[in-house]
Amino acid sequence: MQDEQPAKTIQPGIPIEQGSPADPKSVKPTPTGTETRVLPETSWVTEQVADGIPPEGTSVITISRQFGSGGSDIARLVAQWANVKYVDYEIITEVAKRLGVDMQRAEEQDEHTRGMAGHIIEAMQSSNPFALQYALSPTRARHQSKELIHLQLTQNVILETASIGDAIIVGRGSQFLLHNNPRTLHIHIFAPLPYRIENIMKERQLTHNAARQLIEQRDYEQNSYLRRYYGSDGNQPSLYHLLINTGLFTYENAADFICQALPAVKEMH
Repeated sequence: MQDEQPAKTIQPGIPIEQGSPADPKSVKPTPTGTETRVLPETSWVTEQVADGIPPEGTSVITISRQFGSGGSDIARLVAQWANVKYVDYEIITEVAKRLGVDMQRAEEQDEHTRGMAGHIIEAMQSSNPFALQYALSPTRARHQSKELIHLQLTQNVILETASIGDAIIVGRGSQFLLHNNPRTLHIHIFAPLPYRIENIMKERQLTHNAARQLIEQRDYEQNSYLRRYYGSDGNQPSLYHLLINTGLFTYENAADFICQALPAVKEMH
């Protein structure tokens, strides 16, 4: 564990107090040279941030997945076969609880971000002459602050879960937040676009065009979320120990590959 040092301010208007849990132990370099940052604590969050390192004899798996590739289904299989905790929407539930809001409000910001640029573009496209002024107003800045608070709590829940060990965590930047941690396996699940479209058409009873549009929307939202908060869209192979193409392998094959790797993962330092 690294010595605590004064942290940097990473968002305009969101100061970091010295001695807060947003210390350098939570800052990890990514393969692209950017930094993964745990945002500063606010008055909403007072607990000490966990280090995210699973205890010896346990392991943590992170699942990064393309929408429609079956990543969540594979994660459930691994959780069952390896007897580890499956963590996906449980993150939203815990964040909603800590924020004191309902699940719908918490889910609206889950792996989503519009950022200031998104609000400005929306305003420029609007016919309302006051829209752009509002996009740059202190009111909009407060909305941005709430988005950062949601992210901070999401990061805390992931770090706490990882610190307990024996868990498989789906998405939400966990491959960045827990990058280079010992006893932590990072997996990326992907598939060719036609395969993903077919999956979504079956799962959601959508037309081909509707399924494609939904995939494009989800890809954009997820990539924007990761770029905004972690400086990368997560598509770099060097972030992961194992990349699995479900256009080639079945979900059962993929889950088996991951389970076979777990004994070696528990020995990682």
